[in-house]
This record gives sequence, C-alpha cells and structure tokens, in this order.
Amino acid sequence: MKQNASARSAVQSGSARKPRALRAGARLGVFAPASPASEVKTTAGLAELARIGFSVESLARNAEGYFAASVKERRAEFLEMLADNRVDALIGLRGGYGSNYLLDERLIEELGEPKCLLGFSDLSSLQIFLWQQRGWVTFYGPMVATGIAAGAGAPGGYDEASLLNALRKTDGGWTIALRGGSLVPGEAQGRVLGGAMTLVEATIGTPWELDTRDTILVLEDRAMKPYQIDRVLMHFKQTG
Repeated sequence: MKQNASARSAVQSGSARKPRALRAGARLGVFAPASPASEVKTTAGLAELARIGFSVESLARNAEGYFAASVKERRAEFLEMLADNRVDALIGLRGGYGSNYLLDERLIEELGEPKCLLGFSDLSSLQIFLWQQRGWVTFYGPMVATGIAAGAGAPGGYDEASLLNALRKTDGGWTIALRGGSLVPGEAQGRVLGGAMTLVEATIGTPWELDTRDTILVLEDRAMKPYQIDRVLMHFKQTG
C-alpha cells in the first residue's frame, strides 16, 4: 500500500527485531487486550499449553461489557507482562474486539525489549502497530481460548508441530500442508505480513498503516459475505 509521510516506519530501513526463541518449559503470560473468554475454554487452553511443555502466568480480570477489562487495566497488563523477567512470551486469551484501544504514541514510549507474542484476529491491530512502530516480529497463531482450547489437530484447533517450530526453531524453516486451492499457481518470496482483513483496512490513515511493499500479504476474516470482502479489496485498491 502507498504510505503517507506519517505512516513511514522504522522497519522500512530493513531492521526487524526478533524475540528470543522459546525453550521447553518457557513461561507464557496470558494477556487479554480485547474481549473476555469463557472459563471453560480458558481452563482447557491453559491445560493444553501445559501439556505441550509450557508453564503459564494468567491473571484474574473483571470483564467490562464486551471487553476483558477496562482500557487502563488491559494496557497495564500488557506492559507489565512485557516488563516481567519471569515471563518469556505473551499469548493472547482471545480476540473479539478492543485491541485498537491500546494504540497511541504513549504506548510506543512505554515498550521495552521485544518478547515472543502470539495471537491473531483482533490482535492484528496490536501486531501491526508493533511491527510498524518498532519493527517487532510477532507470531500469527492460536490463542488460549481460540485454537489452543480445542486441542492439537482437532476441528477449530491448531497444528502442534507448526506452532512449536515457529516458537522454538532457530535453524531454518519447515513445511506445512495448507488446505485449499490456488487461483494462480507460482512461487513468491518476501516477508509475511497481514492479519484480519478488516483490521488491516482499519490501519489505513493511521501512523501505523501497514506497509506491504515487497511482502507476501496474508488476509483472513470470518463471517464475511462475498460483497463485504470485495468492498475491502476495492478499498485497498483505491488507496493504492
């Protein structure tokens, strides 16, 4: 996408800040920048993370309507877990709505060193912000109550080998069989950027508008009708 001057970021110089790879037994901090999750799914997700070798730090929260907590509490939780030396990585509780409430210039100033951060859906807003403003590499993958809770290889679950390779592997890539068909076959190389389609669209015009030049753009969303997808794609085209 074409960028205005305010949307230029540090990553355009080619610098990317990668987090440390995780070891077996690494401690994951569960943070909730968006919506709350059911106790049943949360409990199942925490048990599954323990099964695959992680220890977990999870805080009690007071849900506020459609949000997991107030903006102040969600922001403080995120920053506290980033600063906590006992926490090796952060994993989202679930998506929903509300991550974009955390984003402003003050957050940039309060960020410390990057940690592994795992999430998708509504967390796209936060992940794009961290990439554009600080060059942080984050991981687009399952969350505690969305993916992890259902179990490895289960419908609505996650791919265990791919997840562990992404978080722990340091000596090259791996392959994973993707379901679906291609409209145009071929090969491409580039950084993989993107996220939930409507949230990528929502960055347009902000200081953290996603710069997709020379990248492989990944877009996902759910419960969207064909005309709604077309409208977003047409907006992308019209904005350059």
